[in-house]
Amino acid sequence: MEPIPHARVPRSSALFLDFLSHFEGVREFYDHRPFDLASYQAAAEGVRAQNPNRSALVEILETQNRAFGCSEKSLENIRRLASSETFAVVTGQQVGLFSGPAFTLYKALTAVRLAARLSEQGLPSVPVFWLATEDHDLEEVASAQTLDDDYHLVLLKDPGHAPAPRAPVGRIQLTTTIESLLKQFEDLTPPGEPRDRLMADLRESYKTGEPWGNAFARLMARLFAPWGVVLLDPLDGAIHRLALRVYDRVLREAESVRRRLLARSEALVKAGYHAQVHVAEDSTTLFLFSKGGRQPVTFRDGRFYVDDAMPLPPEELQAHLQSNPLDFTSNALLRPVVQDSLLPTVAYVAGAAELGYLGQSQVLYKFLSGRAQPVIFPRAAFTLVDRRIERWMQKYGVTVEDAWKGEEHLSKKVASNGFSAGWAERLEHSEKEIGEMLAGLEKEVAAIDPTLVDSVSHARDKMLYQVGRLKGKIARATLERSELLARHERSLASFLAPAKSLQEREVSGVYFLGRAGYGLLDRILERISTDSAEHQVMEY
Repeated sequence: MEPIPHARVPRSSALFLDFLSHFEGVREFYDHRPFDLASYQAAAEGVRAQNPNRSALVEILETQNRAFGCSEKSLENIRRLASSETFAVVTGQQVGLFSGPAFTLYKALTAVRLAARLSEQGLPSVPVFWLATEDHDLEEVASAQTLDDDYHLVLLKDPGHAPAPRAPVGRIQLTTTIESLLKQFEDLTPPGEPRDRLMADLRESYKTGEPWGNAFARLMARLFAPWGVVLLDPLDGAIHRLALRVYDRVLREAESVRRRLLARSEALVKAGYHAQVHVAEDSTTLFLFSKGGRQPVTFRDGRFYVDDAMPLPPEELQAHLQSNPLDFTSNALLRPVVQDSLLPTVAYVAGAAELGYLGQSQVLYKFLSGRAQPVIFPRAAFTLVDRRIERWMQKYGVTVEDAWKGEEHLSKKVASNGFSAGWAERLEHSEKEIGEMLAGLEKEVAAIDPTLVDSVSHARDKMLYQVGRLKGKIARATLERSELLARHERSLASFLAPAKSLQEREVSGVYFLGRAGYGLLDRILERISTDSAEHQVMEY
């Protein structure tokens, strides 16, 4: 099936589209062009010049990944990072239940593909996955969605046991609900070797009382063992001690950080885009763990505030940072700078929304870390199609884009090709003929009496409107007369565009692995290009 340009993918932002196709228009917001080898070579030189503390980082990563049950390939990649000539292709995501939406797997595979490609080009690189364990929005990670036999979305959700309302998700524990969720998912998945292997890994990873981040990491370690993806959990005191310099500079330059981010937001809006992350007038980009939760740190009139409590003099907060660095975490704009001050990052694999806030973060890189932003590379995007859905798509002449256009459009397509073949095409042909006829008539009427042109135009619009209504009525009548067609139309809509969204954002990746097996990851990997970015449709 043909790849789909992102310009035809629903809700693709103008900034994302220009980044892909008109990079010069967004050049001021990013340091490197995404598909140019010279960009990676320049980014690598910046990493060499910074010479991060690799030996300490390698020790931390080895400890963490062993705890997650990583493969020997991952340990080999960690040891390779000790060399100043090895670089990291980094990506990351929230630690969603059962690996979260399918695009999480696509992000990791994109990092694997890009790291391999750069290694072939003389820039030895390893894939690294940043676990977003410091986020405090449990609602965003507490659930996963699978599909039943009729392709209806089924929500699986663990309420989680949180020590405080704004506790980081890495410290929230799975409840006893996880056992019933595993059983429910198993019952919804066809029996066979793919299900057996996946369920064994899920049960080994997701257990009552297990912290959310650990469960996610254990599953990812198993899924990506063949490629040695290195996992990094930032909710670690040793990691925070390595990042101390960046946090300290943010506190010392709080006013300058805020001014730079506000100016960048204004520049984005002036250029015709939007600021992905709102920057408040008192923002510092920092959070502080207080009373078991993650509270924003603000800065007003020369003093810091935590959750609007009593003001803290700068020296007091700086002393707290030195003694308890793990208490400080970054928001979405600062996190990339912290991440790339720790890792020898030559490229970061980002989704479309991430690319938006990375355009804001870019203004902080050299100011806080002394190095340029790495190359930002767009993650691979897929809609996967099983054989039954593919047969129906062929039968009714339906594409993924038809599903994206909405239920009314899809129902017309299914009804036209499934019951009374060709009527929709004949009506569309009639529409075209009416439009052409009345357009010619407008010119003739204009020569006779120009005041009648509006009347002709109004008549044309009314006639075309009535033809459109007629198409809708015929489609509805056709579907009402055939329950089979109606059921197929609903299944196509709910599978290709679940919840009227992109499949990769709504359906968990484990749904597909439970049916196609882990070999699906190899097949997806083969389809990922490092020279361009399009939305791919792939049968499995």
